[in-house]
Amino acid sequence: MDNISIRLTERHIEGEAPLPSSKSISNRYLILQFLADEDFGLENLSESDDTRLMQKLLKTIDRQDEDPDDTTELNCQNAGAVIRFLTALLAFRAGTWILGSDNPRMKARPIGPLVDALRSMGIEIDYLEEEGFPPIRLVGKPEALQSQDYIVRVDAGQSSQFVSALMMVAPLFEHGLHIEMIGETKVSLPYIQMTARQMQNCGLVVVFIDGNNIFIDGTLHAPAQTLIESDWTSASYIYGLLALSEGGSVELPLLFEDSVQGDRIVANWFEELGVETEFLEDRVIIRKNPDTPIDRSPKEYDFVHHPDLAQTMAVVCAALGIEVELTGIFGLKYKETDRIVALQNELTRIGARIESSETENSNRLHIYPSQLHPQTELIRTYRDHRMALSFAILAAKYEKINIEDKDIVQKSFPDFWNVMKKLGARLS
Repeated sequence: MDNISIRLTERHIEGEAPLPSSKSISNRYLILQFLADEDFGLENLSESDDTRLMQKLLKTIDRQDEDPDDTTELNCQNAGAVIRFLTALLAFRAGTWILGSDNPRMKARPIGPLVDALRSMGIEIDYLEEEGFPPIRLVGKPEALQSQDYIVRVDAGQSSQFVSALMMVAPLFEHGLHIEMIGETKVSLPYIQMTARQMQNCGLVVVFIDGNNIFIDGTLHAPAQTLIESDWTSASYIYGLLALSEGGSVELPLLFEDSVQGDRIVANWFEELGVETEFLEDRVIIRKNPDTPIDRSPKEYDFVHHPDLAQTMAVVCAALGIEVELTGIFGLKYKETDRIVALQNELTRIGARIESSETENSNRLHIYPSQLHPQTELIRTYRDHRMALSFAILAAKYEKINIEDKDIVQKSFPDFWNVMKKLGARLS
């Protein structure tokens, strides 16, 4: 495990920052492409570890069709979307499948609501260890697709990926699929809307009947639009870097105002932190004018629908000395690490004053204005790519930042350290 030191002595940042393409979009199109059994001709496919893993496992599944009587084990590492999407796909594919991981963190990532939904459709699924969590054994049942009246109910309170997984297998059903989302809270709704837009781009009819019901029907074919846009979540780190600098401008290619990604909201959130966004035809330009005042009033951000932005906003506000309350973060407990604990631990170690509260279905973090000293500590990443990415941007404000496990960024932003160098950082 190699650590990295980042120095950014130039406080005025100028340049272009090529971003990774969206792994969320890429992984969804890979599933749809596999189900269509047609080459979509996708452009700008993500090179993240998660997308490479999805490609590898889909090839393994395709080869296994040659001998469906064998039991096939799939190592899903620590990729929650991969194991959830493949669970739904394999539920209707002949064979016996074991989905798990050699990464212990995967055993803490919920899959129960998806398993319950598939069991209600007649699929045989067993937990091999703890109830509600991987690893699982699944026996595919293609004949389940012949039902003419399927309404499948799924709890959407822990992860939108349970809903997206069911949505993407809907084209397999001759008479379509009706999905009812149950539970008081529906998390990460923009990701469900992303799935819908991609499926519509592939010729399917996706109807949101109300806030709880979705009906999907039609024939799946190659998408009309094959270019995969850059990742707005990854853009948040460049926004944060500029917010913590004294000024400058950065071009971010292949980001669009009319994006399918919910995390496009960072453009709005960072405007009150002094970073403006100009939308061009095939990119955005973000700027910080040193003379533009920052709104330093206390902030509150709700991450129910934008969980991957929580670490960025917490770190930036803490460094700017802005009081902030983070709500809607309950789902962060089930990510690559318990991000609530990791964020609180590392911000506290570098001087932030934080209060946390937790109820059965709610968590809050309240960060008070403090004097930080990140240059004196090694930032621990907890094997979580977003911990490394969000804390590295502190280099724009402080003399030197030391980050544990530099290669962990491969999971979502493989070229991050090179982008930092392009923007003036010195790495060692």
